[in-house]
Amino acid sequence: MVFLTLFLLIMLPIVLAYHQVGGRKTLGITWITSAQFERQMIWLAEAGYRTSSLTDYLNNNRAIAGKKIVLTFDDGFRALAKNALPVLQRFGFTATVYPVADYVGRENRWDVNFFGRRTMHLDWDELRDMLAAGWEIGSHSLRHAYLPSLSEAELFDDLRRSREILEDHLNIPIRHLSLPFGRGNHRVFEAARQAGYHTVATLGQRQDNLAGQIPSAERRGLMIVPRRGIYLHDTLNSFQRRVETGGDSKREYLRQRAISFFSTGTIVVKAFGKLGGAVKKRLEI
Repeated sequence: MVFLTLFLLIMLPIVLAYHQVGGRKTLGITWITSAQFERQMIWLAEAGYRTSSLTDYLNNNRAIAGKKIVLTFDDGFRALAKNALPVLQRFGFTATVYPVADYVGRENRWDVNFFGRRTMHLDWDELRDMLAAGWEIGSHSLRHAYLPSLSEAELFDDLRRSREILEDHLNIPIRHLSLPFGRGNHRVFEAARQAGYHTVATLGQRQDNLAGQIPSAERRGLMIVPRRGIYLHDTLNSFQRRVETGGDSKREYLRQRAISFFSTGTIVVKAFGKLGGAVKKRLEI
């Protein structure tokens, strides 16, 4: 079963993960410039790639017909409407966006920002425009918490409520989940299944490490989707390698692990902030 799972993973289209495209510059590297993104899409089109939706990823017999790629965008930042959507429309490409349900139309306050410059998230009308352009919409959780740290009840509530909020506002089924900070475990996967998701997208977790989780998940109707992150330091050559490499190389795995490690700074700072608040409240009693 594990061998079959790995074989299927290798045969699936490459899934790329983006965060912010253009817009306000931030201290980190999880964003890319508008010019970078445009060059990457031009190369994909000239190389003969076409985009595949996550629904096709699930339902098209898990086989590649031609050169296909899946584009995904975490967080759902407003800059996507200006800097990504028109570029993709030019080439007839579509994508999947994963908004943070409780932050739709609001400032990004789930992330630590040392300079006070906040980024806006897409609002409901902008998400509807993306649907009309052929995009798919999934969930990036309720508040962008680090899901493995939540209790069983908190975890299920977060995933269920995020799906229901998106479904109520957009009048579509929400079946795709992207994990905040890209990481999950068997508890997260099981909670996602129970909350009604069909796919769970990860980052920085190797296929062979996921293989032990996937068979039981697949039997229950859940597909784990490993992705390859695209970041500010990516050149066009490194982007091409990321697309054309058949499997996750050790170099790619270590690169993504390093990026994921630094992204946990948000988790640590928020945890200390919560601890400090609890101590202060305790002292006031």
